Amino acid sequence: MTLQQLLEGHQGIVFVNDNKAFTDSRIIAEVFQKGHDKVLRDIRNLKCSEAFRLANIGEADYVNGQGRKMPMYVLTFDGFVILAMGYTGEKAMQFKELYIAAFNHTHQLLADRQNTLIFSEQQAISRAVKERLSIIYPNLSPYAKRKYFTTLYKELKQQFQVLSYKDIPRSSFAEALAVINSWESPKLESPQNIKEVRESKGGVFNEEWEKANSFSTPASSIIGIRAE
Repeated sequence: MTLQQLLEGHQGIVFVNDNKAFTDSRIIAEVFQKGHDKVLRDIRNLKCSEAFRLANIGEADYVNGQGRKMPMYVLTFDGFVILAMGYTGEKAMQFKELYIAAFNHTHQLLADRQNTLIFSEQQAISRAVKERLSIIYPNLSPYAKRKYFTTLYKELKQQFQVLSYKDIPRSSFAEALAVINSWESPKLESPQNIKEVRESKGGVFNEEWEKANSFSTPASSIIGIRAE
């Protein structure tokens, strides 16, 4: 990854492990345009307490291009701040601001992820959608209700400004259920034409409709992981 890519959108300079944000000495060296050996020296020469070092600076290693295991350090935000205090100059200030913004952004993503619907609440949303459509359309088969599932889930996402109903904030769980339970179906294409719609789309079912009818545990999301 080039420095320009690092500077554009903060991509790759902060990563997540065990729901905590970190950077490492190799990335710091690349961003601050220093040799990695010099960054290692700077970290080793920090005059911080042993307790601070243990909490914020960890020893690690990586395999270089020759297949050799080489030393590196992993740092928390606080560890990075202590190290970066020694880097001065106009460019260094720009890179420090970049890092702080990247850490703040990652911390916010982690906070948002931890505060979205838990699995049981996601299941409750799925059940509420199925029950609401069964009340409105008691005589339609699950397949015939497909377009109504699509519309209801779309309105839920628009209402709470999320990419998936799973990303609805936990604080809005009761409101989301109320939206579902009071939802009135708009005038859509007649159920008889659903087969034609399916065929025109190559037989692909709506993802959220399938999830609602066969709920499975969501895969864990990973954000900000730096590629080697």
